[in-house]
Amino acid sequence: MSTQEQADNLAFIQIQTLLKNSPAVILASIFSAIMLTAIYWDQHPHVYLLSWLSMILSINIVRGFFAWKFLHEDKPMEHTLLWWRMFSLPSLVSVAVWGLGAFVFYIPNGGQYQAVGIIIPLALAAGSLVFLSIVHWLFVSSFLLITLPLLLRVFLVGDFVHISIGLLIGVYISIFMIFGHNMNRMLTESLRLRFENLELVSRLTEEKESAELANVAKSKFLAAASHDLRQPLHALSLLSSALCDRIKYPEVKHIVDKIMLAVSALENLFNALLDISKLDSGVLKPSIISFKLGDIFKKIENDYRPEADRKGLKFNVDSCHDAVVYSDNILLERVVRNFVSNALRYTETGHVRLFCEMENGKIKIVVEDTGIGIRDDNLQTIFDEYVQIGNPERDREKGLGLGLAIVARISQLLNHPVHVKSARGEGSIFSIAVPLGRQEDIPEPEADIVRTPGMELTQLKVLIIDDERSNLDALDALLRGWKCEVISAESGEEACDKIRALQLKPDCVLTDYRLRNNKTGLEAISDIVALTGENVPAVLITGDVAIKKLHEEGADAYHLMHKPVQPARLRALLKHIQQQKLRQELEEQEA
Repeated sequence: MSTQEQADNLAFIQIQTLLKNSPAVILASIFSAIMLTAIYWDQHPHVYLLSWLSMILSINIVRGFFAWKFLHEDKPMEHTLLWWRMFSLPSLVSVAVWGLGAFVFYIPNGGQYQAVGIIIPLALAAGSLVFLSIVHWLFVSSFLLITLPLLLRVFLVGDFVHISIGLLIGVYISIFMIFGHNMNRMLTESLRLRFENLELVSRLTEEKESAELANVAKSKFLAAASHDLRQPLHALSLLSSALCDRIKYPEVKHIVDKIMLAVSALENLFNALLDISKLDSGVLKPSIISFKLGDIFKKIENDYRPEADRKGLKFNVDSCHDAVVYSDNILLERVVRNFVSNALRYTETGHVRLFCEMENGKIKIVVEDTGIGIRDDNLQTIFDEYVQIGNPERDREKGLGLGLAIVARISQLLNHPVHVKSARGEGSIFSIAVPLGRQEDIPEPEADIVRTPGMELTQLKVLIIDDERSNLDALDALLRGWKCEVISAESGEEACDKIRALQLKPDCVLTDYRLRNNKTGLEAISDIVALTGENVPAVLITGDVAIKKLHEEGADAYHLMHKPVQPARLRALLKHIQQQKLRQELEEQEA
């Protein structure tokens, strides 16, 4: 807001305040004039009193009309200068007439009439301090137009008593001038602060709206990243895995293995960056439940035991089978996995221990190692993005430096405090405190995927549906390399047409969740079930990592996987489905 704009706003606020308060002041002026006329009715000629009263009434009627017109004006701010004139001129005339009355009607040595002649004008003048002090020059003018004629009249009498009264009136005038100046300064400063606050609120509102728009844009980007950017990465992962299965020559297989490592690193980087963006933007919402902590510990021990054995480290994992916590099991597992992964990465000799303990009514999950440790000045920076200890060459095999940044954000999201104790060369202790859960609130466990090594997927008829041709071709190549019988389709309608043409029933359906024309994989599965007349095992594949569980009707009967799909996990799932099929066939033969 410019200086001129602030001055214009101040002028409008002043005139608005004065005109809104005018009705009370006008009534007080008229009432005081009528009372003064009644008191002096037998002391002065009636024509003088009535003439003076008529002037007071006429002027205040004009003031009242202007106040009423202002209050009913549509856009009064556009005519601020005009309103100033319409207010100030009648107001100054009114106080001048009061000053004339104080001069003319004063009765020296008149006892009670003398007191009335002094008290009423001075009281009206004192009232102007409250009413007019918002405009300093108007207050000074009005106050002096009432009091100076009275002061002059008192001094004109000339005796000692009146000179004394005049001096007292002079002191009264001086004090009120000081009060008026101070009050005007206080009110003006208050208005200035009000304008500054309004401007600040306006700027904050604009910045808030700008931040909200940026957040919406970021959310749209995340949605695109979750789906569109994952599509080629998903296809690349499937194709590289299919190529790896087909390569027999060691020298070529070595190159393919390098490609697989590069793809894996790309997936890790992409997932880490996307996770940080989702946590920062608030897109990722926790799903808080009660669950057994031992389930997470078992999975982590199973996944990281080979790495610990390879490095010759003791990897001690407590069972914590009785511990029930209340948290998001997926996000909490992500935190603990990061602690264990870092501990194994930075420990060359000694041990890594994962355990839990009670502390202050919570379960504290602790990962302790005998690794390289962290200096005190690095204990806070390790939770920043791309910060790594002991990896100046940025070796990707040692991670990306995003793990603890994600941990810090998950900790804040879940309100689970994270603590770290470490000393250089003495190892580190990372811990996270989690609220206790209740045994009776633990949900029913989902069926585990049985990982049976060595079993081929021969004669397993798999129907795949994906509207992205590159993903469809990649998945087709991968499944055929696993000896599956593959039927591929780009939509649910095409899949049904192929089932009719080939006259076969698929053993399993792999479908993308979002298909073209606003169709979903669930709708395609429903059409296939209706066509075959039997329930078919199905896997829904989605690029939205924010989806942990589909809440649509019938979705609980199917498996959910996120892009980019890990081929090993997909193969294990298909083996599980094949086992169920074989078990069902044996049961039917025995029956």
